[in-house]
Amino acid sequence: MHKKIIRILFIIRISLWIIAAAATFYWIVWSFKLYNMGIFEVEEYGKYFRPIFGRGLLTAIVSICLSFILRSISDKIKEK
Repeated sequence: MHKKIIRILFIIRISLWIIAAAATFYWIVWSFKLYNMGIFEVEEYGKYFRPIFGRGLLTAIVSICLSFILRSISDKIKEK
């Protein structure tokens, strides 16, 4: 029973890390996309990039934090 729970937590943790990587990749792609659209001025670039960067960064940080929380839960289950 404990091995099944640990395996499920591990799969969820992998999914969370994939979400974090995808969120990071998303704002990186948008950064290049804005340059390709010819947006170079700081004010204009920031206006378009800031919301995308904020959401991507928040998603990545929350996903990684949840992954570490699940890791601690998994370690506690292993100790029992």
